[in-house]
Amino acid sequence: MAHEAVELLSQYLQIDTSNPPGNEMRGVEFFARIFDKEGIVYKTYEAYAGRGSIKAVIPGSGEKGAIILLNHIDVVPARTDEWSVHPFSGEIQDGFIHGRGALDMKGQGILELLAFLEVKRKGLTPCRDIIFLAVADEEAGAQNGVAYLINNYADDFRADLVINEGGFGLDDLVAERPLFMISTAEKGVCRAKLTCSGPPGHGSMPHGDNALEKLVGGLNRLLAKDNPVIITPLIAEYFRQLGTEWAFLKPYTEDGRPETLIEVLSQNGVMDIPQMSALVRNTISLNRMHAGDKVNVIPSRAEAELDIRLLPGTDPDEFLAEIKERLADENITVASWQRHGATESPMDTEDFAIIKDVHLEHFPNALIVASLLVGASDSRFFRDRGIACYGVGPMVIGLEDLNRIHGIDERISEENMVRGTRVYTDIVKRLCRI
Repeated sequence: MAHEAVELLSQYLQIDTSNPPGNEMRGVEFFARIFDKEGIVYKTYEAYAGRGSIKAVIPGSGEKGAIILLNHIDVVPARTDEWSVHPFSGEIQDGFIHGRGALDMKGQGILELLAFLEVKRKGLTPCRDIIFLAVADEEAGAQNGVAYLINNYADDFRADLVINEGGFGLDDLVAERPLFMISTAEKGVCRAKLTCSGPPGHGSMPHGDNALEKLVGGLNRLLAKDNPVIITPLIAEYFRQLGTEWAFLKPYTEDGRPETLIEVLSQNGVMDIPQMSALVRNTISLNRMHAGDKVNVIPSRAEAELDIRLLPGTDPDEFLAEIKERLADENITVASWQRHGATESPMDTEDFAIIKDVHLEHFPNALIVASLLVGASDSRFFRDRGIACYGVGPMVIGLEDLNRIHGIDERISEENMVRGTRVYTDIVKRLCRI
């Protein structure tokens, strides 16, 4: 099975499912061929031509509500000229499988698939239905993926538990043992467009009412300083557990005050690490601007697009109102086209305890903590319906490889695929009492 994991991932990575445009039906066909070979009944869904998802089910005894093994088929685009290997080669070299989606999240999709197949191949009867679900459009808001499925086929996806992306083991944050973060919550997402208009004119005759200049001025005011630090209960517990490894957190672990935590994090440079800062702040990222068509023409319109991520407890409408106030220019309008608050799942469940225990069985010296996913995943759609969702990734990587996600030369080690298959299979078996 271990060799099978490496080979299947290599094949899967060769399928270009970059979103846009997606073309996830190519991935659906990949899974369908496997299910046909294994004698597994499946169902496919197509939001429109090429934007497909696939579901397969192993029936259980019905003692517990279904578990969904969720993964997404689409990947973010990759520029071939920036990579040392072709991003859709699935090349295996130096102990790594290379390709866009190796970590996000085709690698985990294969781990889920092999855990699913293990139950089928051994003829086991789980205590709950096991649903394998590979979906489209996660990287672009899920309107052609999970949102489409739930809005149109809700009865197909009734469950008590979803296992999804959002967890990794990091080997360079604490000394001599991996730190596994199982995501139980994720930040909210708000995408906003800022627009400013003004009279056009010839570039040789500036008139002081330039739409782009006014927008840039507002953006400078908006981004001039960091958003305040907010310590949510989940993050308070996260750093309390890290206090067993990071000695500088001792003052916080002794008094437990958020003010102390903020102080020690700032003094020790933790707040300068983007991944850490995002855990304790609402973030605003300016990622796209457009104005004008010619260098010698004063533009009549300027636009900027913001990627906003919000902590649990932050109201999206209130935060957008704050952005408007900080822009301090009535000529700049603010409109959002995607808005979703943060979501959370409980940590005091039997299922969460099982996931943690299986990790410890395979990684006895690991530190395992519940964590906040600073990005977005499809889990939010299920959490909105009262379904517990946990981000699980039984693989150990360093910050260097973590930064390859959505970056250049994304890869996963063969060792992680081999070991991850065993860990994931054990998690599924324990959750399903088989």
